[in-house]
Amino acid sequence: DPSSRYPQQVYDSSYYGGDRKMDEEVYVAAYSSTTSHNVNDYYGSPAAAGLRQRRPHFPTPPGSGSSHESYEKESKKLQTRKIVRKLDIFTKIETDMTVKTERGGMITLISYIIIGCLVLAEFITWKMQNAHPTEHVVVETSLGKKMRINLNITFPALACEDVHVDVMDVAGDSQVSMEDDTFVKRRLHLDGTPLGSSEITAASKQIKKREEERRKAIMKGLASDYCGPCYGAQANETDCCQTCDDVIAAYKVKKWNSNDLLRVAEQCLREGREKIDIKRMSKGEGCNLDGYMLVNRVAGNFHIAMGEAVEKNGRHVHQFIPEDAPNFNVSHIIHQLSFGLPIPGRSERGALDGVIKIVTEDTGTTGLFQYFLKVVPTYYKSHKAAKQAIMETNRFFVTERFRPLMTEVADEHYALGTEHNEDVIGVHAGGKGGGSSHAHHEHHKIQNAVLPGIFFVYDIYPFALEVSKTTVPLSHLLIRIMAVVGGVISLTGIVISFSAERDHERDQFDAAHPVLQH
Repeated sequence: DPSSRYPQQVYDSSYYGGDRKMDEEVYVAAYSSTTSHNVNDYYGSPAAAGLRQRRPHFPTPPGSGSSHESYEKESKKLQTRKIVRKLDIFTKIETDMTVKTERGGMITLISYIIIGCLVLAEFITWKMQNAHPTEHVVVETSLGKKMRINLNITFPALACEDVHVDVMDVAGDSQVSMEDDTFVKRRLHLDGTPLGSSEITAASKQIKKREEERRKAIMKGLASDYCGPCYGAQANETDCCQTCDDVIAAYKVKKWNSNDLLRVAEQCLREGREKIDIKRMSKGEGCNLDGYMLVNRVAGNFHIAMGEAVEKNGRHVHQFIPEDAPNFNVSHIIHQLSFGLPIPGRSERGALDGVIKIVTEDTGTTGLFQYFLKVVPTYYKSHKAAKQAIMETNRFFVTERFRPLMTEVADEHYALGTEHNEDVIGVHAGGKGGGSSHAHHEHHKIQNAVLPGIFFVYDIYPFALEVSKTTVPLSHLLIRIMAVVGGVISLTGIVISFSAERDHERDQFDAAHPVLQH
């Protein structure tokens, strides 16, 4: 009895009250999922088993409402499933109809290895794309900004009192002795080691003592209630400038030019400072200069040259004794040179960082070093807010030139004479004449018209470089991985199918020609 192998409510007519009929035909095999065997295995077919093929109907239990409404709902569900089933493009093959071969297993194993290598390569590429910054060139439109220059340089054989930093630009702005404001000088021994604290203290005491003696000599003869004018540079109305140095210091606080004070201020005239006493070079020490300066964002230069710079008639002049020029040793070590603020999290090495230049007798004793810098404004932007610059700085590249102070020249002199007849006049004009000649050379050095020092000549590019970090989403990586996996599997399937087809044709040929096979 088939009703014992399928749900009772489908076949028991008494469940429907004895007079209900199932309106549409269905397959009894739709309920074969309740057992592990197919009904055809037992009965061959539904017709052979004496069963009518009807559409499944899930009746409503007695007393729970209308069975017609339940029928309509179930019918719609079955129609929807039928439509969805027709959309299936992935055909299924029964396991009993598939054949697994050793060649197919080897090809599959190779495909797995290829997939693993390609997926790993895609992951590495994705990581590199996220770490690699992108650079774009844009027009620089910022005007009226200041630019910071960071400098750390050591002079092994130049005393700190002879080191002065001056700045000039094409706008006509000139700043003299900037090392007094934002730079720190460290006195060094000739071997490069810094002076000890005891040595610095002793030297400071000597300088202070000389200044006090000089100040007392200046104030001698003045009234006790004397209050010298500061010429508008005083911080308070009651401040006094007793000496020429006080007036110059007040002018420096105001960032005014104090060059004319030596010839105008009564304190300077009384002290005789209008007569410029050019200082000679100091020997026996080195100096390290470390700090920064703010300059206009236009082309210009900053330099450390011999002599003290002054402004005269709109010109930048260095005052020094020409005979003392060979003593200005411009040997230097550039520890750091950069433009702009340091970038957090980045340790880029400048083009001149670590440069060492040593001058000797063979290279002219001293000379003029010129570094020509091309500065490129650079903006580092965040990948989260690409419209907003998180850091403004500058990059640069450099060319250099050296002009020695002393140049060696050789003069040739010819001694004319004859070997046998000294009465014959010898002539030497590109060749031997009537007599023999003996040439000898004299070497001597001449001093070139150069200012010993180091000049950093910089120019600002009109274009800026925008650097931003590119971020590739994780979804792109997943898409590429899926494409790799799908492509390899598809190609593997084609290879296996082609191989299987050739094996099948070979088997058919062998079966049709057994003699040839033998």
